[in-house]
Amino acid sequence: MHEAQLEELKQRISQRNWGTEVTMADMPNGGKLIRVVGIPLTGWNRTHANVLFVAPPGYPSAMPDCFWVEEAGLRLANGDTPQNTNDSNPIPGDTQPRSATWFSWHVQSWNPNKDSLTSFFHSIMDRLRPAR
Repeated sequence: MHEAQLEELKQRISQRNWGTEVTMADMPNGGKLIRVVGIPLTGWNRTHANVLFVAPPGYPSAMPDCFWVEEAGLRLANGDTPQNTNDSNPIPGDTQPRSATWFSWHVQSWNPNKDSLTSFFHSIMDRLRPAR
């Protein structure tokens, strides 16, 4: 399931020019860490960023929750801190030290029969555009 959904996500990101690379890595807790490299940004203090999110153990029955942007310090273009973020929440289960801005971002509904890595990534893009 994860591999097919990863391929779908790669295709969607390529079609929309939403990034340059998508990877998925196993986590010790049984989850998968998805990383999308080179996402174009507007209205932020950077023009591009890398986004990370977790497909938790039990996915797709267990829905993804929150996401992170590498490197820490992502701010609005005017220097303000984005709503519901901080630079000190680590990725649960990640064994690598990372510098990232955490976004407390939660989908309102999740149907494991129709939602996917791609639909969760769309919700991330909805959070990043417009910058707020």
